[in-house]
Parts: sequence; structure tokens; C-alpha cells
Amino acid sequence: MISTDEQERLNELEAAFDLFNQTSIQLTSSYDSLQAQAAHLQKQLAKSDKQKKQVADKLSRLLELLPAGVIVLNDNNQILEMNPSAQTILGEDAIGRDWDVVTKNVFLNSNEAGELITHDGLFFQLSETPVNKELNRILLIQDVTAARQLQEHVSRHQRLHSMGEMAASLAHQIRTPLSSALLYVSQMNSEHLDDDKREKFVGKALNSLNHLECLVKDMLRYAKGGKGSEKPILIDTLLANLEQSVETQVTQSNSTIRFNAFIPGLVVTGDQDALLTALQNLIGNAIDVVGTFAHIEVTVNKVSDEKIDLVVSDKGPGIENERLEKIFEPFYTSRAKGTGLGLAVVRAIAEAHGGEVWVKSIVGYGTQFGLRLPLTSKKEIA
Repeated sequence: MISTDEQERLNELEAAFDLFNQTSIQLTSSYDSLQAQAAHLQKQLAKSDKQKKQVADKLSRLLELLPAGVIVLNDNNQILEMNPSAQTILGEDAIGRDWDVVTKNVFLNSNEAGELITHDGLFFQLSETPVNKELNRILLIQDVTAARQLQEHVSRHQRLHSMGEMAASLAHQIRTPLSSALLYVSQMNSEHLDDDKREKFVGKALNSLNHLECLVKDMLRYAKGGKGSEKPILIDTLLANLEQSVETQVTQSNSTIRFNAFIPGLVVTGDQDALLTALQNLIGNAIDVVGTFAHIEVTVNKVSDEKIDLVVSDKGPGIENERLEKIFEPFYTSRAKGTGLGLAVVRAIAEAHGGEVWVKSIVGYGTQFGLRLPLTSKKEIA
């Protein structure tokens, strides 16, 4: 017979064996499940690799067909890869070369908009992805020459369109001085006209004709866009010519004009006659607004290493805020003798020279007009 202790040990062994069997069944089930999951994951990975390859092929074809240039730079700023469009722009030998060296060879300079300009006058826009230490830099370069030309064409079309819309106003402005000139000239043939009156009529006729000449000159300058040549202009010479050209107008109006001292040797590029016209218009505008005994100052301020301001200041009545936004519009004038094109011409000339015109005014204290222009470096002159 089996003793009680042996029976208990047998029972414990049977219980342990049952637990072992249960655990084995669970392990087998878990193993089968893991095998199934592993097989599923393998299928997913195979499918994912195929999709990745398809995406990579599509991106590769897209880069080849993309009209913009794509450049990849390594940590040493060297060109690692580039697509066919980039090769056309930079040359096939650009691979492996330093990016800064390549740009200096291919491009002449850059403008204020950050566009790169080639020796042939083509414009390219450059952009890049944010710098990431774990990734290479990727640059995108695209030809925007056609867009620039279209923009210039649209600007010119807008000027011509605005002139067409204002044709009725222009006809009225021409008719008034022309009628006055014809009236005074017709009286000169009178036998009963003494010399004093004849001289008076001659003067009035000349004034009317001069007004017509100014109107036509402003019209032509506005239609052209304010720039006719690309030459270095020394600011010293420009202001010396300006002082001489406005001397008669200043004297006849009993006004005074002061040219403040400035840094000599400053140079801009463009059309000297056009810039002279713009500054003459600003001075003439100040005299017309103030009337006799106007006090005018001409100042040159170097805004930065790249820009200067040519400023014409007066101590006249100032301009109301609601009029400040309108004064540069074509044919807008508050004066009976004004052509309404003087300040519009100033703006057109400034923009044609890559600059802008600004105005600051306080009613009762005076007005400042500024012509902000890009400076020309000595390297560009050479």
C-alpha cells in the first residue's frame, strides 16, 4: 500500500504535470500567433518597400522633368547632387565644387529682391530648406526672367491705361493754356495796341506755352517710365546741375534754397536727366505750394551702405493725411495751374531706378519729399 506521504507527492506531481501541459498549450498557441503576426509583418514590409520604391521612382522622374533646378549641398557647402535643370543653369562641372564659388562664376550680382542675375541679364530666384544638422541642405533655383519682363510690361501698360482714362482731364488741361496763348497772340496784330500792352500779351502767351511744354514733358516722362539710360551718376554733379537749373525759378519767386553738406563721392546708376527732372519737380512743387518767399532745403542722407535719400524740404502749409495717399496719382492736383503729373513722374522715375519716393508732412509746419535710391558700389563702376 502507498503511504499517505507518497500519495500527497503523487498528487503534487500530477498537479504540476497538468500545469506544465496547460503552459505548453499556451506557449504553442502564442508561438503560432507570433508566427502568424511575423508572416503578416513580412508581407507589410515587402509591400512598404515596394511602395517606397515606387515613390522614389516617381520623385526621381519628377526631379528630371522639373523646370526648376534642385541642388543638394553637403556639410562642407559643396554640391552633392543636382537635377538636369540645375546642370543647365550651373554647368555639369558644378558637382563637387563649393557652392559660393559656383555662384560667383555663374552670376554677376544680385538685386534687392534677392534674385541672382547672370552675365546675360537673366534673373533667377533662390530658396532653400531650413538647415537641419541631420540632413543635407536642399536649394531650389528657378528662372524668373519672364515674370520680371511681364511685370515691367504690366507696369507700363498700367501707366498707359491710366493715361487713357485721364484723357478727358488732359484735354481740358491742354485746352486752357492753349486757348489763352491763342487769345493773346491774336491781339498782337491789332493796330491800336501800344508797345506796353503788346509786351504784356507776349509775356502771357509765353507763360501759357511754357505751361503746355511742362505738361507735354511730364506726359512723355511718365509714359516712358522715368529711365532712359544706365550710367554712373555722381551725386555731387547731380546737385550742382540741380542748383544751377532751379536758380531762375527760385529767384523769380523770391525764395531761398540751401544745399546741405553731405558725404562726397556717392554714386548711383541711371539717367541723370530723369533724376534731375524728379528733383526739379519736387522743388517746383514746394515753390508752387508755398508761393513767394519759400524756404527750401536739399539734403542727402546715407540711409545705409546700399541706399541714400535725396530729400527736399519746405516750411509750407503741409499736406493733410487724407491727401498724402493721392498726391502721387496721375492728374491729381489741388492747384489750378498744376499739371497733376509732377509727383507721378517723380514716383515713376524713382521706381525706374530701383528706388522709391516717400513723403512726410505736418500741417502748419512743412513737408519733406525723399527720393530713396540704391547706391552704386565702386566694384560695379569698375
